[in-house]
Amino acid sequence: MFNFLDPKWYIDESEVFDSSEYRFDDANKHLKLKTKDNIKVDFLLNEMSISKPNKNTILDLDFELYYESIDDIIAKKINFRKTDNLTRDIFDLAVAIEYDKDILQNLLFSRYITNDDLTQLTKSLKGLDTKLYKLEIEKVEPAKSFEHIAQNARDIILDNLHNINH
Repeated sequence: MFNFLDPKWYIDESEVFDSSEYRFDDANKHLKLKTKDNIKVDFLLNEMSISKPNKNTILDLDFELYYESIDDIIAKKINFRKTDNLTRDIFDLAVAIEYDKDILQNLLFSRYITNDDLTQLTKSLKGLDTKLYKLEIEKVEPAKSFEHIAQNARDIILDNLHNINH
């Protein structure tokens, strides 16, 4: 079903995408690409959608590209990877919270995430290997303006979760 999107043939000939950074996983409905300008693009097929996709106005492409809203991305990260403690997901959650303190509360109210999701996320973050997180966040190389968020991401998320529960 999702394999019709397998664009390997296109990527090999593309001036936009790096064919060595191509990953396709039909079983998990996931396609991972990287542009030659080091922009990572992930496609994840899922019927759950909070809002209409946004039309790309940033990248100059020969085709139309749409992307998900921050709410959709955060809801999916919580739904599908809440116990994985992936550095990039933790950082993304913290950035989303810093820009919208009510994002988790709103996702909870709208039933895109559950109290159980947040409980599992809390438990997982409390068990986070912070040394490994800090090593991995160095590899992400967040922009200077995001360094404070990157270094304090776990606490930013836990504080927000605590405020939701009290």
